[in-house]
Amino acid sequence: MAFGTLSNLFSYRPIDYLKMFAMGAVGIYLYYIFLYGAFAIAPAGQANVINYLWPVFIVVFSIPILNEKYNSKTIIAILLSFTGAAIAFTKGDFSAVSGQYAAGYLLAGLGAICYGLFSVLGKKLGYEKFSSMLVYYACALALIAPTVTFTSAIKVPQSLTTIIAIHVLGGVMNSIAFVFWFKALSLGDTHKFANIIYAVPFLAMIWTYTLNSEPVSIFSIAGLLLIVIGMAVQVRNKV
Repeated sequence: MAFGTLSNLFSYRPIDYLKMFAMGAVGIYLYYIFLYGAFAIAPAGQANVINYLWPVFIVVFSIPILNEKYNSKTIIAILLSFTGAAIAFTKGDFSAVSGQYAAGYLLAGLGAICYGLFSVLGKKLGYEKFSSMLVYYACALALIAPTVTFTSAIKVPQSLTTIIAIHVLGGVMNSIAFVFWFKALSLGDTHKFANIIYAVPFLAMIWTYTLNSEPVSIFSIAGLLLIVIGMAVQVRNKV
C-alpha cells in the first residue's frame, strides 16, 4: 500500500496539487480551527449540535456541485435525523444553546460548512484515497505550523498516555476515518450516506454507557428513534 501511495503522488499534475492544497486548507485546517475554537469557548455538547449540520450542508452542496437530485423526503429525513442528534446532545434542554456562546456556535457552524464542502468536493475530484489524504494533511500541517507559532506556544506532552492518545487521534480516528468516508461517498448516494452519519450519536451513547457507565436517558432514546426514522425515510427514498 505504501509503494502504491507513493507512485500515485508522482502521477498528479500541478493543478491537482493546487486543488488538494485547497482541500486540505478547507477540510482539515479550517475545519479543525473552527471546531476546536468552538469547543474552547462554548459547551462541547451544544457546539457538537451545530457542528452536526455538516451532513445538511453535504446535501446542500451536492445539488449544485454533483448535480444530485433531491425531493421532500430527502429534506424530511435530514431534518428528522438532525433533530434526533440535537435532542441526544442537549438531553432535551434546548435552552442550553444560549446567546452567551454565540461566537462558539458561529465557529461550529463555519466548521460544518467547511466539512460539508470538503466532502462533496472530495467525491467530485475522486482522487486516490490514501495519497490524496497524505497531501491534504501535509498542506494542513504547512498552514497550522505558522498559525500555532504566531498565536500560541508549542507544548510537548509530558504524559505517555497523552502522546499515545494524540497519535491514535491523528493517525487512526482522523486520517483513516477520512479515507473510509471518501470511499463510502464514492460508492453510493451522497444524500443517504450523509443521513446515515447521524447514527454517530447512537454509537457515542453506547460507548459512554460501556466505558463510563453513564446512564442512558429518555432523551437519548427519543433522539435515537428520530435518527432511525430519518435514516429509514432516506434509505427508502426514491429520487
